[in-house]
Amino acid sequence: MSSGKRRFVPSPAMVVAMVALIAALAGSAVALKGTNSVKTNDIKNSAVTKSKIANQALTGGKIAKDAVTGGKVANGSITAPDLDVFRDAFDPAVVSTASAPAVDLGGPSVTVTVPEGGLVGIYARVEALATGGGGNGAAQVHLAEPTFLPESPLIMSYPTNNPVAARYTAPGTADFDGVPSPTRGGMLTLAPPAGTYTFSLRYSQAGGATASFQNRRIWAGIIN
Repeated sequence: MSSGKRRFVPSPAMVVAMVALIAALAGSAVALKGTNSVKTNDIKNSAVTKSKIANQALTGGKIAKDAVTGGKVANGSITAPDLDVFRDAFDPAVVSTASAPAVDLGGPSVTVTVPEGGLVGIYARVEALATGGGGNGAAQVHLAEPTFLPESPLIMSYPTNNPVAARYTAPGTADFDGVPSPTRGGMLTLAPPAGTYTFSLRYSQAGGATASFQNRRIWAGIIN
């Protein structure tokens, strides 16, 4: 018998154990079977970064209530258009009417959804001209909403035989016909029941005048 050293040959069990150890140390991935099988403890801390989240993947229903606070929103990242609090519509076209009742001459109109207990702010600007008619002749702008303001109350009035002029909505009993100065104008505040409403401008004449309107604009939004 040779007096040299005996060669070491690992047993099959040891080979299997070594392979398993190497795989564990290397962090081999294990496929998760089934649907919805990934749990919180399957994800490494900080593993899900911004680049791994698809655009528009996080919707309101996936964010816990009160989870996003002011401190988590970057300064200047949310502007008024993002909130969609106020909406506006504009129509530059010239339209005319000789109708005494308020008529629809193509808007403009704005639709808003009012929450329970919500208030709506309405602001409008219109340029108008009234020609002819008697001493009470005028061009008139009304605010309409089919269910909340079906009577289309008067909000602006322009005396006859004056140049084209702009008027603005104004609150208060003395300003039902609007005001000629933008610094005196203001929102009309309404409190309709919760629901969706479409506010629009309508037009009429008084005293037998012919009324023309142009550059018509309306704003509407939820103010609480």
